[in-house]
Amino acid sequence: MGTIELSRFETQPGHAAKHSELHMEALERLRGMGLRAVALQPLAGGDVGSLTMMVSYDNTADYVASTKKAQGDSGWQEFYARAMASGAAQQVETSLCTDLDPTFQRDPNRPLGVVMVTQWRARPGRMEDFVSKVIGSGVHVARLGGLSRPLQSVIGMHPMSTLVATVFADLDAYAAYTDSLATDSEWQAFWAGAMKDPSAELLRSGLYVNMSD
Repeated sequence: MGTIELSRFETQPGHAAKHSELHMEALERLRGMGLRAVALQPLAGGDVGSLTMMVSYDNTADYVASTKKAQGDSGWQEFYARAMASGAAQQVETSLCTDLDPTFQRDPNRPLGVVMVTQWRARPGRMEDFVSKVIGSGVHVARLGGLSRPLQSVIGMHPMSTLVATVFADLDAYAAYTDSLATDSEWQAFWAGAMKDPSAELLRSGLYVNMSD
């Protein structure tokens, strides 16, 4: 069962170029310590105007070991202090999420060019119903060209909510997927059924591009 760490920084007025520069330096330093880090920039959604660093871990123990490694790395500590003192960005979120499906296995060969994210909070007494719908939606997502990864937010901005990350190779693949939703009868029937009696409330949504590669 994997763990994802999301660290989001809001760009301060007049500092977009400096923030981007520091963000990419952070990526290089994290990868230099052996962490699986990805720099994300939102194209649409409530997080526009910020940059996010996503780091993947095998499990919570891997997260803890990696955190200790970063805390003991003088180069990283010096960089972080310098970045925070620059005034280019303000940290607004650090969230930890774990896979909803304990058998999920990351595919290192699948391109991660674009990530579409929705985050939901199940209504009281409806968690089991909501999770079944999330799992059921994954079948349609895969059939239409996406790959969804549902995660439970354990700590952070929306604790005990469910974050669904749908991954695409690039923006063209995302566009083809999104356009197909409007005409796919199976998806339309599934979505109409889910919305007839909603089991969760949408907390946020966004579309992010991978700045890393």
